[in-house]
Amino acid sequence: MPARFRRPVIRPGSVLLALICSAVSHAIAARAETPKPAVVAPGRIVRLGNVLSLGTAASGIVADLAVRDGMRVEKGQLLVRIECADLEKELDARKAKLAAVDAVLKRVEHGPPPEELSMAAANVEVAEARVEQTDAALKRMAPDGPTTSEAKLDEAKRDARVAAAQLEASRAKLSLLRSGSRTEDIAEARFTRDAAEALVGEVSARLSRCSVRAPLAGIVLGTKVTLGQFISAAAPQTLLELIDNDRRGVRADVDERDVARICLKQNAVVTAESFPGAQVDVVTEGISETLMPGPERAIREVALASTNNSLRWPVGLRVTVKFKACPVD
Repeated sequence: MPARFRRPVIRPGSVLLALICSAVSHAIAARAETPKPAVVAPGRIVRLGNVLSLGTAASGIVADLAVRDGMRVEKGQLLVRIECADLEKELDARKAKLAAVDAVLKRVEHGPPPEELSMAAANVEVAEARVEQTDAALKRMAPDGPTTSEAKLDEAKRDARVAAAQLEASRAKLSLLRSGSRTEDIAEARFTRDAAEALVGEVSARLSRCSVRAPLAGIVLGTKVTLGQFISAAAPQTLLELIDNDRRGVRADVDERDVARICLKQNAVVTAESFPGAQVDVVTEGISETLMPGPERAIREVALASTNNSLRWPVGLRVTVKFKACPVD
């Protein structure tokens, strides 16, 4: 029979292989089209702020504990006060000394008051009158007179010299007062005042350590001391812990099998058995670099934050985190 009239020979093995290949292709395509289940991980509500451990360099007894656990405080608010009566008395003494030397400085800088200048001028006039009196008495004595003795003449000369010296001293004092204070005296008074002021500042700084104030606004996480407890600068200890804000988030423990499907800025939904029907939208903010031991397999810690800061569930509450797909770049 001619070749063009022959029927193609179909081998059974070829048909079976084609059917198998077709079935496998459809299975792979169907599996590729089936979406992977979402990653679900357990977690807890945590605070996202920075925790500060506050202490003091002062030594003494805790006299006042002005806060309690969970209390919100403002920047500069008194938290703990240490009894420092000895420093308070020392500061009062230093301030009194400063006031005294400051008064001396002002007196030196301003120079003598008008009343002192008037008194010095009056003393000059008195000295001049005394000189005139002694000179006149000396002139009335005749050196060769019968009633003039040598002793009286010497006495008169002496009074005249004394009066002249007193006049010179009075005039010199008046001139000195009119010229004002010397530069050296002003400088010495200023140095004395500055030293007294530095001592006041040093004692004030030591006294300020007796009052522990909030360095920023936040929430007291826990107090570590009690009223009447002795605090020593030789053995520093934490007085209380403060967190800088009340922003809350979630720490999820993702199973090691799902770590490849977790990424930054990945959206997720948080639910809790304590709040049925409620859910909070969160977004991934941080992923730990290392795996940690878990109940069954290793886990990776993932930090998530509320997208609108609406998370107000109690810290430590157990929650469930359902991750959505990673965003496409």
